[in-house]
Amino acid sequence: MRVVHVCAAALLVALAGTPRAGQAAEWPTRTVTLTQTFAGGGTMDFAVRSIAQAMTESFGQPFVVETKAGGSGLVGLLATAKAPPEGYDFVVTAIGPMVFRPMLEKDLGFDADKDFEPVILIGATPNGVLASPKIGVSTVAELKAWAARNGNRLNIGMPGVGTMGQYCGVLLLEKLGIEGNFINYRGATPMVQDLLGGQIELGTPAFGPSTMATKVLAVAADQRLDVAPDVPTLKESGIDLTCSTWNAIFAPRGTPKPIIARLNAAIAAYLEKPETKKAFSGIGLTPWGGSPERVTAQMADDRKTWGDIVKRLQPSNPKQ
Repeated sequence: MRVVHVCAAALLVALAGTPRAGQAAEWPTRTVTLTQTFAGGGTMDFAVRSIAQAMTESFGQPFVVETKAGGSGLVGLLATAKAPPEGYDFVVTAIGPMVFRPMLEKDLGFDADKDFEPVILIGATPNGVLASPKIGVSTVAELKAWAARNGNRLNIGMPGVGTMGQYCGVLLLEKLGIEGNFINYRGATPMVQDLLGGQIELGTPAFGPSTMATKVLAVAADQRLDVAPDVPTLKESGIDLTCSTWNAIFAPRGTPKPIIARLNAAIAAYLEKPETKKAFSGIGLTPWGGSPERVTAQMADDRKTWGDIVKRLQPSNPKQ
């Protein structure tokens, strides 16, 4: 009898820690928070808010967007990593904090693989080459000529340490033979403001609506964007370089798999809608979607593709 009691007790403990299928089916029963890790006003801000609205309509509970910028995307990630894994806290982040930063620093306060559950890849946006209107250049060639007349050095903004925007900028200047003074921003929006004001001459953030206010010299894409058909690619400008920033949704480790599956399916269906693709294309974003496993595979591929580049450029990494 003692064996039976012990087995029964063990079973009860196991069941207590395992979400019932009914709980996942009833989810959500209250507000769900999507934390975005960079300043609002950019491409991903638009995408996340549209997803939140669609999920609110789909599930009948509020999906709200909270911005927790700072630390080049780390503030929002740390907050979500510590949140209860109950299916009510998710974080929207990018390739930089999840792939690049862990290559640079071991003690980030979180483990990208162990502390989060992947949910879905929202999509990718090519990085743009933005110039301040104050310097009067319209092409990459004119930018290089301007730099040659000004000590072959310029001030360049980056949307966070260890972001694609940083490495795209570093590689671009390397190919142009220009020295850069890198200045860190909490996302693309404040960087654009300084580009317009002339505090910096160049920036290479993910392309988006706010970037159009500056002089866009090129996009680091394989082909021109529908939203900006007159803007050439870097390859058309004589620079063999492509860079794109993906964004994805993650949950705290331990979030019930059935809940993740339900949210993944709902967002994937939304991303497949023609009206969603049209709206996202209008801001330079290509929807991706797919399974949670696709997020994991993408991160693994990026580590292979960018690992050596990040390590080589590590001495040029400025502090936050």
